[in-house]
Amino acid sequence: MKYPIGVLAAVVLALSPTMALAQSGPAGSWDLSMTTPQGATTVGLTLSLAGDKVSGEMSSPLGSVPVAGTATATDVKVTADVNIQGMALTFIIDGKVAGDNMDGTVKVGDFGEFPFTGKRAAAKSAAAAPAAAGAPAAAPGVPITDLNGKWDIKLVIPGMGEMPATAVLKQDGGKLTGTLSGPAGELTIAGSVDGTVVKIDFEAETPQGKLPITMTGAIGATSVVGKASIAGMGEADWTATRSAVQ
Repeated sequence: MKYPIGVLAAVVLALSPTMALAQSGPAGSWDLSMTTPQGATTVGLTLSLAGDKVSGEMSSPLGSVPVAGTATATDVKVTADVNIQGMALTFIIDGKVAGDNMDGTVKVGDFGEFPFTGKRAAAKSAAAAPAAAGAPAAAPGVPITDLNGKWDIKLVIPGMGEMPATAVLKQDGGKLTGTLSGPAGELTIAGSVDGTVVKIDFEAETPQGKLPITMTGAIGATSVVGKASIAGMGEADWTATRSAVQ
């Protein structure tokens, strides 16, 4: 099922208000076209956000280099150091995001500043998706049998990026209780375990009221992989791995 971005944004807003604004903007993969005196040049830009900090990489026919910088809901500024035939150049990309479009300028060392336009890159996950619908397959090996303890959870929303959270779970037979924590606070969760299938239910507080969310996953040898259903209106991917700090 396709998910409306507005619904998923409400979930992110409930768990991390600051991150929701940032990740609905610059986060993701972009194709940028720069206009220089030598003609048009296209580069790829992949960005991840943590608060107002940006990391990622810039790719071109010359290879890939890391980028770092800052961002707000609509503005992003990152720097990349590129070595071209022994010449070190610093690229400064300063852009403004409007939906799936970005425009701005690129400063290339001492060679000047050039305009660019950009679009979000098409999602590449379709080719890797399972042929059959349903819950994602868990990692091979002997499945985890004890879910007690602290877990690092990652909610992945295409076009918006990753939203981290932490869960503390208590398993009593087939019953699951605990809490889910994000920067906005702590939510009470409840669920069940049936063989290698885990189900977690909770309600996120949003400006429009409570939003029911169900997370269903397949238990593997080292992680839990699944789908999060938001009020029956859409889905997002999630993974959980046992936290190194219990």
